[in-house]
Amino acid sequence: MGGAGWARGEARVADDSDFETLKTLLASEDGWTLEYEREGVKVWAEDVAHGALRTVKVVAEFEDVEPDALYDVLHDPEYRSVWDTHMLAAEDAGHINVNNDVGYYAMSCPAPLKNRDFVLQRSWLDTGDEKMILNHSVYHKDYPPRKGFVRAMSLLTGFVVRNREGAGSWLGYVSRSDPRGALPAWLVNKVTAQLAPRLVHQLHSAARRYPGWKALTDYPYHKPWRHPEQVPSYRILLEDCVDPDAPPPPVEPKPNTSKSKLEVPQPRDSSHSIEDLGDISSEFSVEVEELSDLTLDPAKKKGKFYRLVKSMKNRRKSVQVAKSADNLMEGKAAEEKQEKKKTFKFHRRFSLSRGRED
Repeated sequence: MGGAGWARGEARVADDSDFETLKTLLASEDGWTLEYEREGVKVWAEDVAHGALRTVKVVAEFEDVEPDALYDVLHDPEYRSVWDTHMLAAEDAGHINVNNDVGYYAMSCPAPLKNRDFVLQRSWLDTGDEKMILNHSVYHKDYPPRKGFVRAMSLLTGFVVRNREGAGSWLGYVSRSDPRGALPAWLVNKVTAQLAPRLVHQLHSAARRYPGWKALTDYPYHKPWRHPEQVPSYRILLEDCVDPDAPPPPVEPKPNTSKSKLEVPQPRDSSHSIEDLGDISSEFSVEVEELSDLTLDPAKKKGKFYRLVKSMKNRRKSVQVAKSADNLMEGKAAEEKQEKKKTFKFHRRFSLSRGRED
């Protein structure tokens, strides 16, 4: 489990497969352990090997909050400073397009831990029936690591908001983050699982107050995440989100096409070998042998038909001897699977009395 289709630190426009990955994580049941369930909030943690960072997912239902209000709270940068008690700073670096932006976020941590900060790309999609937000860490040239902060990394954080059956809203939340520093993975996993339900309760309380708060602002209808025409025309460049100090991606080895080592498949000889002829002759003669041994009188084993049968039997024996000799010469054990003999229908009628074919 873990991230969507982005490579670590990659900045690009999100596509449908990235949002599908988020929904798949929320819908999956295998590989998760339920660690918290209270007041309509459930928290699962990913089953991973000891010492590895885990993905945490949360599902909650709110009867008194509409999906639109919950979605606006997750987006609105001005309102974030009202309800997010851990936020120290937030800046907008700019939009990649109308559904993807890059921003800086700094948060306080309890002593003796150092404060953390992130540079995040956000991507969102509103289909009407469900509203989704993704974020992951990227690099931006205007936001290098800052003194007094540990640059943390979000590998995948996502929200899905839907209509609840009846009144209210349904919320799904997935998070996998690396706080960096000297924190052991087991401590990070424990703290994350404890903080996840707190975040959900904070969102719930903030969403109930948001419509009244937004109505009293100077721009109550300013919601660029809903109205693309309100998004500033300035666009940041993806080239500004490429870390020059990042190690280059591994180079895949190229196939060797030199003439000295290039193996060209040889055309198969269409002519039949002696083994092929032996198989054909054995199939052809099997029924003839049975008929000749059972129906022919020993005194009448003469003529062209008897010579034909005898010659084919001798030919088959010689082929079998040749096969055995080849196996001995090559040192291979004869492990051929015996196949059921196929009967060959001999449709010609032969008159023994007249010594010719009818």
